[in-house]
Amino acid sequence: MTHDPNMRVSNAEREAILAKLHAATEEGRLDLDEFADRSRQVYEARTYGEVARLLADLPETTGAVAVPAAVRSPVSGPAELRLSPTGSSVERRGEWVVPPKVVVRGSMSSVKLDCRHATFTGRTVEIDVDFNMSSLEVILPAGAYALEDGVEATFGSVTNRAPYKGGDGVRFTVRGKARLGSVTIRHERRFLWWRW
Repeated sequence: MTHDPNMRVSNAEREAILAKLHAATEEGRLDLDEFADRSRQVYEARTYGEVARLLADLPETTGAVAVPAAVRSPVSGPAELRLSPTGSSVERRGEWVVPPKVVVRGSMSSVKLDCRHATFTGRTVEIDVDFNMSSLEVILPAGAYALEDGVEATFGSVTNRAPYKGGDGVRFTVRGKARLGSVTIRHERRFLWWRW
């Protein structure tokens, strides 16, 4: 690393370091115990100096690390995405374009928006919900955060596991009404090499 060893590490940089450790494990350079131990140390580290030693014995080419979606350059795309399922499930995942506004209307349905590998048209995403007996799950990319701006849940729940903790990642704002339903906002879950 060429950074000042006393400079603080960002969440996006932690994710990139973890990706390199994961790739090194898949290549057989690290065993599972080493991977678990180093991953723990990455989360505990505060500065570049603390994480540099975790990569010192790995080649620079180990696991080409993609730029996290949260810091990719914005691209042009649609202004709005409307999803209106009835008695079904809808999922967006992989490499898809997230517009600045997503409207979810549904009944007895589930909607999952996996934004981990998506491309964004701007630095903010507004999600407007109005559904009955349905669920919405939003998985944010590294560095992104969410605000639930007055979601009215009637006999339902709103869970935000990705609140603002600093940084300048993509900001998601969720508002609207969820009747007999649930809204869940989170980051990627991990267990060894499984991610979901």
